[in-house]
Amino acid sequence: MRLFLASLVFASLTWIIAAADKAGLEAPKKPPLLGVIHTQATRGVLIQKIMPDSAAERAGLKPRDIILALNGVAIRNPRHLFDEVQRYNSGTIVSIDYLRDGKQLNLQVALGARLDTASLIGQQAPAISLPIYGGGNYTKEPDKVTIVDFWATWCANCEGVRHTLEDFLRKPAARGIKIIGVTTEDNATIRNFYRGKNPPYAILIDATNDVTLKFRVEGYPTLAVIDKKGVVRFAGFASNGGMEKALELAIQAAKE
Repeated sequence: MRLFLASLVFASLTWIIAAADKAGLEAPKKPPLLGVIHTQATRGVLIQKIMPDSAAERAGLKPRDIILALNGVAIRNPRHLFDEVQRYNSGTIVSIDYLRDGKQLNLQVALGARLDTASLIGQQAPAISLPIYGGGNYTKEPDKVTIVDFWATWCANCEGVRHTLEDFLRKPAARGIKIIGVTTEDNATIRNFYRGKNPPYAILIDATNDVTLKFRVEGYPTLAVIDKKGVVRFAGFASNGGMEKALELAIQAAKE
């Protein structure tokens, strides 16, 4: 009888473990990272900068290489490359077709693990000291909560975020809150984009991508909320409720 009960308990435990595996309760997988800062090219995407100690650097990709395809899928734009990479797990080996000096080449790249932007929450924010589009240099105002909008002119979803933030600035709830935009594009690109109009808030030019890298930005639009003490209260995509959460936390921090 005891042997029967022991066997029954063992069988039950085995079933529970199997059910947990099927339910996805195993250790969470780390999101993948290729490790390139890139922009639109006539065909594919142009690598502007390689993240240090990244999968791209280890594989031998270089700035000014143009990524054409990943695992045979032709890359249309920067967002498409990000989405294609996210289809795989960190550690997966992918095939990348690219152009270097006009010659088409191929690399096998083992994807790295992405440091989630949200992991900055609760930490001291990376320093932001950048030139402002139109003149001057930015330094954080210590008595202000800061919302940082990481964006690009080619990012369609960024347009809605800018309008929402611009509308927010007109409301009483925005008192004590500063909004800045950070882009890796140059002054000429920004000037052409706004066509002589003033941006809704200060646009900072991150020409070397250093600030963008330090905030672990992997896609646009990304928002960060920094409180008066310089601590990150929110960091992540503006989509899927991110915008609402960022504004809520900014208003809360401004009242403290």
